[in-house]
Amino acid sequence: MRLLVMADIHGNVPALEAVLAETAGQEIDHIIVAGDLVCGPQPEESRQLLQSLDCTMIRGNGDTYLLRFESGLAPDFWRTSKSFATIRWHYEHCSSETLAFLRALPEQTRVDLGDAQAIRVVHGSPRHPTEDLHPLLAETALEAALATLDESALICGHTHLPWQAQVNGHLALNPGAVSAPLNGQVGAQYALLTWRGRAWQVEHRLAAYDLQRIRRIYAENGMLEEGGAFSRAWLYCIESGWDLVNPFLDYARLLADLAGYAGSDYVPDAIWEQAEATFDWPDER
Repeated sequence: MRLLVMADIHGNVPALEAVLAETAGQEIDHIIVAGDLVCGPQPEESRQLLQSLDCTMIRGNGDTYLLRFESGLAPDFWRTSKSFATIRWHYEHCSSETLAFLRALPEQTRVDLGDAQAIRVVHGSPRHPTEDLHPLLAETALEAALATLDESALICGHTHLPWQAQVNGHLALNPGAVSAPLNGQVGAQYALLTWRGRAWQVEHRLAAYDLQRIRRIYAENGMLEEGGAFSRAWLYCIESGWDLVNPFLDYARLLADLAGYAGSDYVPDAIWEQAEATFDWPDER
């Protein structure tokens, strides 16, 4: 039995198509997608393509942010602040069908396939969709999360870092990110999970795709301009394989803290503009 495992697609259709094309002849028995499905430049097209597949999917934190925005439970500044322009762009480009699709997905699920070991699928961790798990960076958190499981295997996403680990009799893995890996690789990351009769075996893979195409999509549909600094940083992650989103957000929040907004997610527009103008942006393609 062979499974295709993906996470963090983020509305990147060229990357998703590259993974599906590369695995088309691999005799895949089932597909698992560990969240963050549509928040990106092509939310509608991503949802439609994913729905055409016979796969197990869960919501990621980005997907849940869209539902919070729709429900009115998000803070009021999400609707006006420049720092949340990308979320507004995503929401404005999601149909009611896409929002209903996300609403129907669970935050985590269990996968049972024949005689193979059961798998728990989460986005961040079994405890919270935004908790980071990594065997080297958060060893204690990973051990604590696995201790809560009834299943023998765990699939997670969220960090955009591919890894696998055997911990106290559990297999845990992150397939990496289909869109915007953050370990220096450029392309679409995924994993193949094969049942050998006694245990799952993991193979991490990277599919190349046309980066100029995704840059054109960002520019032509307005996301790059309307999303502002956040979209600019995210596109850099896609094209370079390195994180620029969190360094920029840390810088903007530092400026906000210095201006008297410490401890708040709110960054006033003037400070956000100052951050974008003075941030040490790397050379961009």
